[in-house]
Amino acid sequence: MVPLEGYGENMREEIDKLLVYIGRVTGQVPVLQVIIGYLLSDPSRVRFVDTLDANRQLGMVLSIHRRIELPMAPWQGYIKSVLVPDALTWIQAARAMGGEIAVRLSSDDPVLLQRLTPLVAPERARHERVVMADRMQNLRQELDRALDLYNEVRHLMEIDQERQAELEKFLAMAEAEMQNMGRELSQIKERMQESPPNV
Repeated sequence: MVPLEGYGENMREEIDKLLVYIGRVTGQVPVLQVIIGYLLSDPSRVRFVDTLDANRQLGMVLSIHRRIELPMAPWQGYIKSVLVPDALTWIQAARAMGGEIAVRLSSDDPVLLQRLTPLVAPERARHERVVMADRMQNLRQELDRALDLYNEVRHLMEIDQERQAELEKFLAMAEAEMQNMGRELSQIKERMQESPPNV
């Protein structure tokens, strides 16, 4: 399989080690043994994440707790954000679909959490870049609309002398709004330049 973007050989080795550790500490949980066995067959597909986004094709939540007050399912699988309660059905679909598998981990195991933190970081950064890119696109569209409206008001001012005071107030508001959006756009651009593009 082609290596996943941003996940070098060292990262894939760490994913493999974490999966092995999870397999060892969940020996008494059959569903997790089946799932971990499947994930270990190709660790390069695994992406550990903070949250499961709606755009994920394949995802799962693993709950690994030593002490737990509320009963939680040890495994929940998702295909295109739809819950698939049976692990074998999920595996069959995952094999047919291919692609990356997003894994969100809930645990009170300090060793597991320590190993998880560096694996989640690249995915967190990638998610932040996607959010910033979406916001930039929305801001550009809002700026275009605001500019069109601004130009329309200026045209009205030329032909409607009686509403000058009202239109000037509206124009000042539009200018202030465009300046705010322009500042936010510049800040987002700076943040995106500070973070690496392929994480």
